[in-house]
Amino acid sequence: MTLTWAEGMPPDVAEYVALRHITNLGDRNPAAAKIGLSHTLHAVTVRDGKRLVGMGRIIGDGGCFVQVTDIGVHPDYQRRGIGREIVQRLNDWCDTSLPATCYISLIVDPGAEGLYERAGFAFVTGMSRHVG
Repeated sequence: MTLTWAEGMPPDVAEYVALRHITNLGDRNPAAAKIGLSHTLHAVTVRDGKRLVGMGRIIGDGGCFVQVTDIGVHPDYQRRGIGREIVQRLNDWCDTSLPATCYISLIVDPGAEGLYERAGFAFVTGMSRHVG
């Protein structure tokens, strides 16, 4: 296994939708995913050959608020530190590219709390809703 890491651009729509599905991040409509991906501030992707096996993105306004999202590692590649490295690279980008007062948030799936706590995130109370 030779992994290739890339930063900057998000994956293409089809592979993004496929990786979200297989990692249980939730299915996304390709048309909606295309819009969302075009608004990525920064992304980290991990490939084994041409196959996308990991990803993470920073979205937001780039000044006051950003969100860490779409952290996913293909099940065949989990428990190898890939998710931790994706989060670290996203944190590093935030620390060097965003204003010092920028608020960085994320929504944690149950069971993943430790990954984000080790990366410096703390619990806050929040709420959300879906369109429609």
